[in-house]
Amino acid sequence: MKLLALHVEGFGVLQSYDLAFSDGLNVLYQKNGWGKSTLAVFIKAMLYGLPATSRRSLDENERKKYLPWNGGAYGGSLDFETALGKFRVERFFAAKESGDSFALFDLLTNKPSTVYSLRLGEELFGIDADGFERSTYLSQRILDDGKDNSSIGARLGNLLDDVDDIAGFDTAMEALDKRRRHYVMTGNRGAIAELEQARVEKQAELERCVRVKEAMQAQEARLADCNTEIQAIQKTLDENRSRLQKAGLAREQAALLEHKNNMLEELSSLNAQKKRCDDFFRGTPPSDGEIAEHRALYEQLRDCGIRLETINSPSPDAKALAQLKDCYRQGLPNEAALDRAEQKNQDLLDLAARRNTLEASCASDPLSRRFPAGAPTQAQLDKASHSLQHVKNLQKAMLEFENSSKAKLGFSIALPIGIVLAAAGIACMLFSFFSESKLFFLAGGGVCLAAAALLCILSAVQRTKEQKKRNVMRKKQEEWKQRCDRELQTVWSLLNAYQIPCSEADPSRGLTELTLLTAQYRESEQKRRHMEEDLKRIMREQTDRSLDLQRFFTKYLPDVQPKRDYRTELETLRRDVHQFLRLQAAVHRRTLEISAVQSEMEHLKAALLPFLHRFDPNQKWRAGDCLDQVAQHYTERERLLRLIAEKDSALRSFIAEKHLEDTAEITDPEEYDRLIQNERQLQANVTDLQKQHTVLKNEIERLSIDADRIPDLYEEIAQMKEQLEEARANAVTIANTAKLLEEAKTALSTRYLEGMQSNFREFFTALTGEDAPESMMDTSFAVRLRESGQTRTIESFSRGVRDAVRFCTRLSLAKALCAKGEKQFLLLDDPFVNLDDQRLADARALLDKLAADYQILYFVCHKDRV
Repeated sequence: MKLLALHVEGFGVLQSYDLAFSDGLNVLYQKNGWGKSTLAVFIKAMLYGLPATSRRSLDENERKKYLPWNGGAYGGSLDFETALGKFRVERFFAAKESGDSFALFDLLTNKPSTVYSLRLGEELFGIDADGFERSTYLSQRILDDGKDNSSIGARLGNLLDDVDDIAGFDTAMEALDKRRRHYVMTGNRGAIAELEQARVEKQAELERCVRVKEAMQAQEARLADCNTEIQAIQKTLDENRSRLQKAGLAREQAALLEHKNNMLEELSSLNAQKKRCDDFFRGTPPSDGEIAEHRALYEQLRDCGIRLETINSPSPDAKALAQLKDCYRQGLPNEAALDRAEQKNQDLLDLAARRNTLEASCASDPLSRRFPAGAPTQAQLDKASHSLQHVKNLQKAMLEFENSSKAKLGFSIALPIGIVLAAAGIACMLFSFFSESKLFFLAGGGVCLAAAALLCILSAVQRTKEQKKRNVMRKKQEEWKQRCDRELQTVWSLLNAYQIPCSEADPSRGLTELTLLTAQYRESEQKRRHMEEDLKRIMREQTDRSLDLQRFFTKYLPDVQPKRDYRTELETLRRDVHQFLRLQAAVHRRTLEISAVQSEMEHLKAALLPFLHRFDPNQKWRAGDCLDQVAQHYTERERLLRLIAEKDSALRSFIAEKHLEDTAEITDPEEYDRLIQNERQLQANVTDLQKQHTVLKNEIERLSIDADRIPDLYEEIAQMKEQLEEARANAVTIANTAKLLEEAKTALSTRYLEGMQSNFREFFTALTGEDAPESMMDTSFAVRLRESGQTRTIESFSRGVRDAVRFCTRLSLAKALCAKGEKQFLLLDDPFVNLDDQRLADARALLDKLAADYQILYFVCHKDRV
């Protein structure tokens, strides 16, 4: 995989930031606080998203920590290339994970793509976000974190068929540990300890219930004695009641006679009270209907007086109406005038909104910020394009020359023929010494040698001419190369002047981008001039509307100053107009109501006064008091009539029923009182014994509840013993299962240990030199170093050595992970803080070497580490 570019819309301190990536090593040098670590987290968030968590600490809650400082959209996009094509992922985040958005586009077609899903990072690299941080993402903050990661181990050991199974081993171990802690916990806790404690408590409860049963049997014996004593006292009480009944008959007759005399006296008192009531009414008492009718008239008259007093009290409506008239001496506007003024104010607000929109559009033009001093002219662009075309032509000519120069120098047939002739001439001369035709061979040899010499001279002349021609072409090629450099320098100067990134070998792509941006800039400038003209027109209309409203308010509210919005003043005027009309209507209704109440009071007085003069001719009482006296006397008279009839009838019935005419005198009253006293004493004794009986019975019932539990407690103790034995057996099984599962994981993890350890030694030797100590790596990626004949953990070494070990461990992880599938990039967030100068230089050399195989993003805040 290769990163192409990114755009940060809003992420922590970063806002509207763009960055393009190249192959190999990409160095981002910025000061502290610029946002380098934020940018590294942004890249991880584009691949894996931001996890949702309820933790309050910002270091543990990335979603809350990297909210945009200046507000706005939260997220951005990342362009990348894989074996399946070029894509752009867009992620935007919300307060909750349910509000996040994800989109993937194919950069070749610019259409949405389904090649990768929301789990983009896991599909690309085969590891989760935690595994990504422990392999590809190297920062100073997490170098100290040496924890194992199951997704990395599963990927390296080919233990998984699907990404969803990454946490299988961890889940199984967590479940076993959770179940183990269910049975056995520190501090004598857990299900086994709880069952043991419960069994001891049940045994103690059983012993207590046995003691309770013994106490219940003793209480039952006391209850039997109490029942016997109650029966004896009850027999004596029955005998006393028989004697008391005989003595009570005589005493009852005396009580009846006394009751008759009391009834006669009461009847005489009632008749005297009735005579006083008849004297008050002068022999003609009123009816119940008359009293109710005149009482209603009095209540109506009193209500009218209260209403009239209330109406005549100072009115707040009249006071408010006077204040409004004093405030608006020239009157108030009508509804139509207010509607016109509100429409003008709305027009003024609409114009202000349009003005703000146009001003924001003019100020937010990105091309104006891109070209603050103006875009290049067409002549400059044409000149740069012509220079590039000239460079291409020169490079083509130089390429043709290089191809021709690779061929050998021209080979003439004259040279080999000359050599052959020279050999033949020498042979002829040699034969002349042994042949009889000496002259013939000498002549033939001389001719051959002469011809050979002539052919060699011709061949040498031809090669000299070709060599001179080649020298001339080489000089010309040097001139072409210098001209290419000058032309390219012109194009680079133009692109650098406008901050256009480009390749040093081929700046044509950058020139094309600059040409497109220039065309867009000119089109944007034309649109901006049109918007400025609209803005001037809107400002003139704003001035006209504001003057119209100011003239309107001068008449009613002279203190109003010119402003952008008059809604408050208009609402005040409309409210005051409505209040003025309401107060006028209320004052008029009040006047009519006073007149109506006064007329009603005169009519009620005419109907009530004759009835009052009938019983109060001298007018000693007020109307209400007189009515109260009449009602009281009437009610009392009616009550007395009913009581007299009832008492007389009761007296007659009592005398006839009890035969009081022949009643004899009562004898021996002391006997009756003595018998009554004996009965009370006996009854008190029975009551005390019954209370004691109830207490004993309740106590027996209470004790029986615990006594009845004895069989159940025996059974519960037996069940707890079985549960305790089962829990102990389960705890042993869980411990054995966890041990076997850990051994299985360790056996599987050793399949990739040798490759990981080899990668680590290679990187560690390159970083620390040939004298690096011997290293050992276990299946959890923990590294130990052998120093002075002893194997030590990395915590025993300096901070610089620890950082170097952890850095090389991450590199070995990244190399092992990219053996299959997409090759990962390396994201380095200032990991060399604690390295000395020599190791820092070695680390930089190592990065240059790794850049040949990996795309590296190196973020640094110090020039010495660049």
